[in-house]
Amino acid sequence: MTAQLAERSNTLYQLSEDYLRILDLLEDPDADADALEHELDGIAGAITAKAESIAGLVKQLEGMAATRKSEADRMRDLAASDQRNADRLRDYVRKHMVALGSERIDTARFRISVRTNPPAVHVLEEQLVPDEFIRTVTTTSVDKKAVMEHLKSTGELIPGVEVTRSQRLEIR
Repeated sequence: MTAQLAERSNTLYQLSEDYLRILDLLEDPDADADALEHELDGIAGAITAKAESIAGLVKQLEGMAATRKSEADRMRDLAASDQRNADRLRDYVRKHMVALGSERIDTARFRISVRTNPPAVHVLEEQLVPDEFIRTVTTTSVDKKAVMEHLKSTGELIPGVEVTRSQRLEIR
C-alpha cells in the first residue's frame, strides 16, 4: 500500500497523502459517496489549495480514463484480428478435410469434425421479397437540435419540453 502511494504521488502533481486517500476511495467500487465527501471536507487548507489539489486529481483521473479507453480500443482491435485469423485457419482446415473426404480427425488433444450448419436465409434482392415477409421497424425521437433552433429563432418553447442550463467545472 505504501509503495502504491509513493508511486502515485509522482504522477499526481505532488499531492499530499490526504488526496491520495481520496484517490483510493475513488478507486474503491464499494466506497460510499458520503465518505468521499466527508474525506474532502475534512482536509485542512484554503479553498484555493483544495481546488488546485482536486483539479490535479481530476486531471489524473481523466488521463487514466483516456489511457484505459485507448487501451480498450487497442485490445478490441487485437481481439478482432485474432478472431479473423482463427476463422481463416478454421476455414483452411475445413476446406482440406472436405477435399480429402474426411469428416472427422481425432488427435491426442482435439476431435476435429466437419458439420453441416442449419439452413440460413440470405436476402439477395429485398425488392423482390413479397410484402408478407417484410417487417417494418419505426423509431421516433425528438430532434433536440431543431427544438433549440426553434427556441432561438422564435423565443417560443414548444409543448412537452423544457430547456435547462446546468453548470460544469472547467479545468485547464
